[in-house]
Amino acid sequence: MNKPELITRSITGLFIGAISMFAIIYSPWSYLAWLCLIVFLGIREYLQLEQIPATSAQSTLIALLVAFVIAGTGYAFIHDTRPIVILLSLPVLLSGRFLSEILLVKDIHQIARINTAVFSGVAYIGLPAICGCLFLSEAYNWPYVFIAVLLIWANDIGAYMIGSQWGRHKIAPAISPGKSIEGTLGGALITIGTGYVLSRIWVDVSFAYVAALSLATPLAALAGDLWESVLKRNAGVKDSGSLLPGHGGILDRYDSLLFVLPVAALAYFIFAV
Repeated sequence: MNKPELITRSITGLFIGAISMFAIIYSPWSYLAWLCLIVFLGIREYLQLEQIPATSAQSTLIALLVAFVIAGTGYAFIHDTRPIVILLSLPVLLSGRFLSEILLVKDIHQIARINTAVFSGVAYIGLPAICGCLFLSEAYNWPYVFIAVLLIWANDIGAYMIGSQWGRHKIAPAISPGKSIEGTLGGALITIGTGYVLSRIWVDVSFAYVAALSLATPLAALAGDLWESVLKRNAGVKDSGSLLPGHGGILDRYDSLLFVLPVAALAYFIFAV
């Protein structure tokens, strides 16, 4: 990476980090808006990555539909009501969209490609966001989400620094040649150390939650990273998008979060609620 690319990547990274931290800390509404934005942009990007025969307007409509369900779920949690009706509306709306498409499109192959991508995109991006909404089910306690994000960053930075210096044995060369066993183990150790420091800073946060998440984050983040690499290799592209200069797309930046959020939500309900 040359110097201009490094500067661009660093500036974009700082901007993304600042936006994420502000959204999580400021209020439950800004956190919910952050989740909805990731869902909307992520699903549009995913559908483009899958190269399905759908127009930009169709992709936008699908992304809006899922983002709307996430927004409604978070709204219900913030107002201390059960979001059952809203959650059940998602499969109903998807089924209705599928039915209308069957009546309009006669190409079975096209219908299969589009809807396979839609259903998998909702599972890949929408379900983790619903898990993220669970942090709003009680009085919003932002450190629990913030710690999860900080652990992801610690893991990414640690894996990159150690892997670039001492990485020799590739963990999945066919999927991601840059990922090494040494970098993965180094990132895990730094994540665990970071978790211990964070548990001392936020003493009111359940230590068991931080400990469990510190152990699980390296594995979940690795799975998220590798899965996104599979998607890009399958599509024959380097980045999932071009929205973020020096970084690629939304999925390039939040691939780990999509796999860590469900783990964090599970740990939250086991150890904190």
